[in-house]
Amino acid sequence: MFLTTGDVNRSYAIKGIVNATAKIVLEADEIDRVDDFDTLYDRVQAELAERAINKGGDGIINVHFEPQTVRVTIAPRFLVLHGYGTVIEFSK
Repeated sequence: MFLTTGDVNRSYAIKGIVNATAKIVLEADEIDRVDDFDTLYDRVQAELAERAINKGGDGIINVHFEPQTVRVTIAPRFLVLHGYGTVIEFSK
């Protein structure tokens, strides 16, 4: 299973679109982690891959990520990462 932010130069059939979201709650004393999206990328990529496998795909192309820092009140804050892409199956 692969994920790419671009297209591939090979024949394929589109199997559908997948999306995933992950979040981290930051308490007031964790404000320095406001740019710490690395673990969220890993979690979203793993979820996208699992969903693509369930659709019978070989990979996901045109993957996009939308990171957000969401303040609900003064604290806590949420780091939220949305990811989505197109599941493909290579032509045999």
